[in-house]
Amino acid sequence: MSLRLIDEASRAPDDGEAKILRWRKQLETGAPAERRLALARLIEAEAEGVLTELIASPDAVTAELATAGLWECWLNEEGPAARRKMDKGIALMNAGDLAGAIESFNTLVKKYPRWAEALNKQATALYLLGNARLSFKVCQRVVELKPDHFGAWNGMALCAAQLEKWPDVLTAAREALRLQPTAQANLDLLQLAETRLRERE
Repeated sequence: MSLRLIDEASRAPDDGEAKILRWRKQLETGAPAERRLALARLIEAEAEGVLTELIASPDAVTAELATAGLWECWLNEEGPAARRKMDKGIALMNAGDLAGAIESFNTLVKKYPRWAEALNKQATALYLLGNARLSFKVCQRVVELKPDHFGAWNGMALCAAQLEKWPDVLTAAREALRLQPTAQANLDLLQLAETRLRERE
């Protein structure tokens, strides 16, 4: 899921770390409207590092907003025209047209080979089509480009579980949990891998 929050604020002036820190504080402690405004500012500033730290926040609202903000950063990385094409591919995937979605994402990957989110969406569509092996490989490319991409780590764990590659599930789920320590889905995958590996002993 991604929320379109980038239009909620005009472009923020780039005057350094002090503003980033102030927006971070506002996102963590402000009133609801202030939090959303701070998030929009952090997205505009492409403050992925701050947002990555905040997805591990014990405060559920902060973690949820930071997660949405990271998706926006990743989806907007190649500009508005690329984002519109990405949105069309996502709409096709959500409508169940997986072949059309993959074609759309393949086109984006060819045009923007270092766009991690285009690769991540390609991996998602491949997984939904039942091609866990290829999806796993694409997820590996995503985390090579963005080592803190929690979605790709979770995707790798899901694919590895389907393939019964339990050591890989363990590794990917641990990375996903490092980034999102409260994500139950990652904890479930980790526990499943630990159980399967114990059964082999």
